[in-house]
Amino acid sequence: MAAKIGYLDNGHPHLKIRVYGITADLAQEFEAMVDTGFSGFLALPIHQALPLALVWHGTSQFNLANGAKNTVMLAFGTVKVGDELVNGTIVIDSPESTPLLGMEFLRQCDNALIVSKNGVLFVDEAAVEQATTRVKDNTNLPPTASS
Repeated sequence: MAAKIGYLDNGHPHLKIRVYGITADLAQEFEAMVDTGFSGFLALPIHQALPLALVWHGTSQFNLANGAKNTVMLAFGTVKVGDELVNGTIVIDSPESTPLLGMEFLRQCDNALIVSKNGVLFVDEAAVEQATTRVKDNTNLPPTASS
């Protein structure tokens, strides 16, 4: 089953997410851009991260696309997209940054992310596997003119 969970903004997929730390009572909603160049789970600006009761656990250094190094704080938290809850390490970024979902978030999901001109969908991973297998086996393709 597919559920529309986001939208495109200038060609960039954005998802509506809820984020919290030790208690869902403090969850807040954000619109996060999916950034396939970000290998992490979620990045949030510090002013948005502080009220969420995240579990702080250290710092790390990241190499940015422009070659610069960025030292950031790290925290554990939960992201809710649709009905799915995913736990991971959240990068606490500078105040001028925006919420970003990265590849680690996508790897941990039980759903596939489908981006189309009509929006962003979450689709059950098992359904995607079945469709992929049918296409590989040519069982889902119409006959060609030479058939």
